[in-house]
Amino acid sequence: MFLITGATGNVGREVVNQLLGFGRKVRVFTRNAAKVSEWGDRVEVAEGEFGSEEFARAVVGVDSVFLMNVATDRERFGKMIAAMQAAGKPRVVFLSSLLANAPELAIGKLHLDKEGSLRASGLDVKFVRPGGFMSNTYQWIGSIKSKGVVYNALGTGRYPMIAPEDIAAVVVRALTDPTLVGEVFELTGGQMFNTAEQVEILSRVLGKPLQCVDVPVEKAVERFIGAGVPAHMAAAVGESFQAIRDGRGVDMTDTVVKVTGQQPKKFEVWAQEHAARFN
Repeated sequence: MFLITGATGNVGREVVNQLLGFGRKVRVFTRNAAKVSEWGDRVEVAEGEFGSEEFARAVVGVDSVFLMNVATDRERFGKMIAAMQAAGKPRVVFLSSLLANAPELAIGKLHLDKEGSLRASGLDVKFVRPGGFMSNTYQWIGSIKSKGVVYNALGTGRYPMIAPEDIAAVVVRALTDPTLVGEVFELTGGQMFNTAEQVEILSRVLGKPLQCVDVPVEKAVERFIGAGVPAHMAAAVGESFQAIRDGRGVDMTDTVVKVTGQQPKKFEVWAQEHAARFN
């Protein structure tokens, strides 16, 4: 049995689908059972809050846990760790970030701090650190539909986006294979792009003209806050945007092919598969 948190997210949903595809038993932990109804009786559903007694019960009897970097404070995260310790110490796969290599950035520190808590727990933990997700382009859907425009706060900075499906494939291998060697798995796609290049590809896939409009990082932060993102998190995202804008994007890794045996998905292929979301 595998306990999956964050099953409604872009990576978590793929983890569930891939595990089910392999015939594995899945238990989903969620705040709202209605949001995971797509799987019907193919999964067990445990409903509750992170750090609660419901989570402590959900982790009992599982072999492995996929743990998102959920928005919890140190106390609640500690309760989640204690629950896993008390439940027989299942293997844990933690979705971290490549920015954990840059703890001078707020998002990097957030991930690294939680990695540190898990390392100190005595649990068997694998840390999956992806870079920028291809699905982050979903943030453009509104302006693409309404104006045919993508607002770009990253300038000409280039970085290797990765498909959530590829992240999930590494997670599933780490969840199911106790012989997998390594503690930290740094993941990127296999192509370097800046935003204008992504927009050009997306325009071709969608078959309609799209304009890429540069905006300052501060404007992007304002948009995040206006969309309901807490100010401190919006500022942290803006900080990472500035790093890419300044040419401090990460280098490519070959971890996906080493772990899964498959080359990471190309952005154009991913865009074709998800084009309906943008139309």
